[in-house]
This record gives sequence, structure tokens and C-alpha cells, in this order.
Amino acid sequence: MTDRGGARTARQAALLCVGLWLVAEVFYLAPFLSIGRLEPRLVGYFSVCGLVGMAFCWGIFLALRAGQRATRRRRLAMGAGVTLAALGVHTVFDSWLYHALMHPAAVLGRRDPAGVFEMLLLTNLTALASVYAIFATGAALALSDEALRERERSLADARAAAQEAQLAALRFQINPHFLFNALNAVTSLVGAGRNAEAQGVVGRLSSFFRASLGTPPGAVLPLEEELDVIGSYLQIEATRFGPRLAVEIDAPPELMGAMIPHFLLQPLVENAVKHGVAASRRPVTVRVAARQEGAELVLGVQDDGAAAAPPAPGALMGAGVGLANVRARLAALYGAAGSLAVRDLSPGFEAEIRLPLAFAETARRAA
Repeated sequence: MTDRGGARTARQAALLCVGLWLVAEVFYLAPFLSIGRLEPRLVGYFSVCGLVGMAFCWGIFLALRAGQRATRRRRLAMGAGVTLAALGVHTVFDSWLYHALMHPAAVLGRRDPAGVFEMLLLTNLTALASVYAIFATGAALALSDEALRERERSLADARAAAQEAQLAALRFQINPHFLFNALNAVTSLVGAGRNAEAQGVVGRLSSFFRASLGTPPGAVLPLEEELDVIGSYLQIEATRFGPRLAVEIDAPPELMGAMIPHFLLQPLVENAVKHGVAASRRPVTVRVAARQEGAELVLGVQDDGAAAAPPAPGALMGAGVGLANVRARLAALYGAAGSLAVRDLSPGFEAEIRLPLAFAETARRAA
């Protein structure tokens, strides 16, 4: 049980304890008030009775809380035993106290009206039983509710940790894939004797990795920042392919603050370069676009290249590290609200992502 949850449950138990005994005291005093026979000693008696009852009820709560980690049967047995013990002791004490105040001679042993003490025991037992039963039930429900909330928090923490681990694994899967493609570009430049350009690419790679890999795996960033990362990568590839690669980025200003998972578009852009640009002999345009449809953000990566032997659309949907990775990240973060679709445009291909549209302030409130 967390400190905050335990304190809240203790406050609830304390309020129930005090409120229940105040109501009980009113009911006990009401008959005497109605006939005008409320003597000072009766006020003292009922005050002591109420304070003792509060103390016993608080003891019941502490006993129930101490047994929260026991089995259900043991908790029930413990709760019933403690409540019955408190009821018995309180009944005897109250009966003796009332008898001593109202019939002091009987207590001193000189005389005892027939059956008075036994009648007091039965009356007090009946009156106090309902109070203790209500409190014990209320305290048990409050503790059960807190235990349920604690289990839900633990489950949520476990799910969050599992999701973070899954997202980290997916990010780590993409990073070597990207690094291989980027180093391939450097190798091509060096092989062509374009050493100065290769050095420039290495410098941009260093800046790129500092900006991209320093972000936590499950981070969401504004679309504008993600497009900057994509732009840096395409600049590196443009050095490699020259005029064979044209780039178009189309995103309205009002969507630049939309939050998306970091590195979500990167594998799709890499696929477009690898399967569209590298496999074509003619100039190819890679287009990255964003638009809003209702409450959804739609992100598209499209190329008009023509691979030498494109796979069937059905096979493409499940093939490749990049597509599977993007689909898995969408499922982990958004469930059924996130989706990835891939279409054969003949020539070219398009990958389209749909996810809930959220901006920075909305994302902070949701978190």
C-alpha cells in the first residue's frame, strides 16, 4: 500500500469512526432529551461510551489493515474475531459503568435490583453490535478498495514498464538498420573518390545521432522536430544519389505541433530510399506529407520509384524490419487507434500512418 493511499484510507476510517459514534450518541441521548431527564452523569456516561467506542473501532481498523496481506479466509476470521472481542469488552464495560453511575449501591454490594445488570448487558450488546458491524464493514470495504487501487497501480506500472521495454527494443532494432544505410552512403562516396562530401556526411551523421538517439524510446515529439530529423537523413542520402533523389515535405503549419512517436517515420523513409530510389535508374521523388482527418493525424511517405521486382502487396504488408517495427510501435502506443497501411501505386509505393491527433498540451493532460 502506498503512503498516499494508506493515509487516504486512514482518513476515511477516522471519519467513519467519529461520524458513526456521533450519530449513535444522538440516538442514545434522544429518549432522555424527549422526557427531560438528561442528567449530567448520563452525559458523562455517554461521552465515555463514545470515546471508548472510537478507540475500539480504531483498533479494529488497525488490525484489519495489518492483515491485508493475509489470505481472504484469514482476513475474515481476523476481522470477525477482533470485532467480536471489542464488542464483548465494550458491552461489559458500558454495562458496568452505567450500573455504577445509576445504581452505586448495587456495585458496592449492598443491593442489586433484580436482573438490572443482565438487562443492561443485553441492551448494550444489541445497541453496540450494530455500530461495530457497520464500522467493521465500512473499514473492510475501504481497505479492499485501497488494495484494489494498489493492484491496479501496480498493474499499470508493470504494463508501462513492459511497454517501455518493448519500445526500447523496437528503437534499438531500427537504429542499426539506419546506421547500416547511412554508412553505406558514406562508403559509396568514398568509393567514388568524393572524400570531401563523405566527410560532410560523417559530420551530419554525428549531429544526427546526437539529436535522435539521445531521446528516450517512448518519447513523443512535435511533428516539426520529426520532420527535421527526416530532412537531415534525406540530405545525407541526397549527397549519395545526387539528382536521382528529389524530396518533398508537405505539412501545414497548424500540424507542426502535433505529437508523434520519435523515429516513427524514419524506417518508412528509409524503405522509400532503399526500394524506390536505389532500385531505379531515373529520378525519384520521395514525398513526406501530413494532414488532418477528423480526430486523426494522417502521415504519408510516398515514392514514385520502380523496384526491379516488387513483392506482392500482401507480402509487403508483413515483410521487412521497418514496416513490422512501425506497426508494432503503433500497436504498443495506441492499440487499435493506430494503424499502418501500405499501397502499391505502380509506379512507387505509399505507406500511410493513422494515429490520434494530439498536441503538446493535450498530451501532457493525458499523461
